[in-house]
Amino acid sequence: MEHDARFTKEHRRFAAVLFADLTGFTELVETVEPEIVYQVVRPLMDDLVAIARRHGGEIQQILGDGFMCVFGLHDTNGDEAERAVRAGLAMVAAGGTQFVRPSVHAGVEFGEVFVTPSWPPAGYGVWGRAVNHAQRLCSLAGPGELQIGTGAYNRSKIRPALARPQRARLKGVLAPVVTHRIPANWRPESLAS
Repeated sequence: MEHDARFTKEHRRFAAVLFADLTGFTELVETVEPEIVYQVVRPLMDDLVAIARRHGGEIQQILGDGFMCVFGLHDTNGDEAERAVRAGLAMVAAGGTQFVRPSVHAGVEFGEVFVTPSWPPAGYGVWGRAVNHAQRLCSLAGPGELQIGTGAYNRSKIRPALARPQRARLKGVLAPVVTHRIPANWRPESLAS
């Protein structure tokens, strides 16, 4: 992949960041041959990448069982957080059960980020609190769950009835933050927009 010329100048902007991760990846790697891991993980990761792109997300990095994507790096329509949350919900729904199709957990946050050129092969770097919080929210989410940070929740019109605010401690973050957890039993018909 060549360096992305759109990101040759450092700049700040508001964007939504989504981290998605597969549940049980380490257990899978430890119990089956690498070819089986690939056969299980690759189709699901392909689906997750397609979901991100369908919602206007740009993949920043893919690392084995997870990835980071950003919404709103170019055109800012004011719906970046909503698109990221919808993508996160679709990703969680795309997961399955262990060893057949791993479940997915994800985290989304919205905020100001610093966009920079990156080292190849990545096209750009994204830095800031929203990036850190989105990753920590993904780690906080259980199998089949989506954790949404306050910035993304407030910017999104999505108000699932099951998304209850809770205070949580995120690794490395000094003060507790308010998150909105959408549990594994969430269904699209419970979505009010």
